Amino acid sequence: MVVPAGQRASGEWIDDTLRVRAEEKGLRSRTPLAGQFPRHFPVVLAAVQAMLDPVFNMRGVQTTDENVAPLLIVNGPVARQLGLNASWGALGPGWTANATIGRAVRLIMNNLGGGWPGAVSFAGLGQPARYSLCVAEREDAPWPPLHVELGYRADQSTVTLMRAETVINVTGGLEELASVIGSAASLFGILHSGKAAVILSPFTARRLAQEGWTRADVRRELFTRGHLSAETWRRSWIHATVRAVDWPEWACAAAESGAIPSVREPEDLTLIVAGADLPIPQHAYCPSWGHPPCRVTREIVLPAASRGTMAGP
Repeated sequence: MVVPAGQRASGEWIDDTLRVRAEEKGLRSRTPLAGQFPRHFPVVLAAVQAMLDPVFNMRGVQTTDENVAPLLIVNGPVARQLGLNASWGALGPGWTANATIGRAVRLIMNNLGGGWPGAVSFAGLGQPARYSLCVAEREDAPWPPLHVELGYRADQSTVTLMRAETVINVTGGLEELASVIGSAASLFGILHSGKAAVILSPFTARRLAQEGWTRADVRRELFTRGHLSAETWRRSWIHATVRAVDWPEWACAAAESGAIPSVREPEDLTLIVAGADLPIPQHAYCPSWGHPPCRVTREIVLPAASRGTMAGP
């Protein structure tokens, strides 16, 4: 793809070009580059539809000098039908469906959206999640799954798209997880009242559920305890760079008490359950980036002939 002269930094060109080219024929001709099988295509198509929602801010994701990457969360029957991994090594290598769906989305962002490093994308370092960051939620989670919480039926399949600055591993319980959420809070996320993602280990989720905790209870606990010190915020380079009037009122008010939560409210923490069922629990925290606050969900629509018949490695 050649970006028209003088338009390399044009957000309108980026949005319009991807929107025009992201037709089913165009996507189908490119996604095999990721090693994708035809059965994966409905998930990729739904993810691209989510990316084109203005809330995702494709223009910003493609052009920023930050290292943000799309986080894809798959829920519903399609995850099992495609063999998406939600257990051992869910964020790691070796799982065809997870890797190729995420990789196909990235190739579409580059080959159709023009997001090549140094040309349109000015992310100075990048991150491994820019290859692929696609995960399914465990079906045996002790609470209703994310897509049901967001208003979909359990028998529907969805992909939820978020913006992740990075993926931070956390070993321990809620105390350790909250500590990392506070200390690693994204200042860009706070500035723009962003939504962050938390992947909770099944061992911890089951133990908390047995003690009577709901998913909402866990979110509130992490929100209440996961704070960034106001002094750290005031000493940061972004605090010195951004005008005082541009910081959201909720963050400034919280700073007066000495600490700022990582997000504006508990519901801005998107909590899912994934990973191996180990008694030494492994969690992950994905800080937010940019504006506007982003969590976009789209239904995955399967061809009638393939419903209930798909299987994958």
